[in-house]
Amino acid sequence: MACHPHDPAMPGPFRGVAQRVLSSPAGLQKLLDLHPSPYHGLNFCQGSVAEMLDKPGEQIYDVITHFAKQGKVFNVHFRNIVGGLGNFHEAFIDDGDVDMTRALQCYRDAGYKYMVMPDHVPSM
Repeated sequence: MACHPHDPAMPGPFRGVAQRVLSSPAGLQKLLDLHPSPYHGLNFCQGSVAEMLDKPGEQIYDVITHFAKQGKVFNVHFRNIVGGLGNFHEAFIDDGDVDMTRALQCYRDAGYKYMVMPDHVPSM
C-alpha cells in the first residue's frame, strides 16, 4: 500500500483535527514505522513533501534519499513549487525552487527504479 501525504501539508490542527502525522517527513517515517513491511510505503508526492519544508530547494533532496534508500517510495508524483511551508504555490516542472534534475538523480542514486508521474500543474 502506498500512502499519499497531506496535500497541502497542514502542520497544525485544521478545524480541530490534528494533521501532524502525514504533514512532515518525521510523521511519514512514523507512519512507516508503525507496521514495518515490504508492502507498506509511500506514494511519494514530491510537491506535497516539498510543501512540508521551510526551504524545499535545499531540503527535499535529503528527504528523497532518506525514503528511497529504505525502499519505501513506491511511486513518485513529480511536481515543483515556489516557496515552502505555509507559503507556497505550485509551479511548472522547470520553474520552481526544486532542481528537478537533481531530484531525479537522488531517486536514481538511492536505487528507485519505478514510476515518476508528472503531477498537476498550475492553471493558466
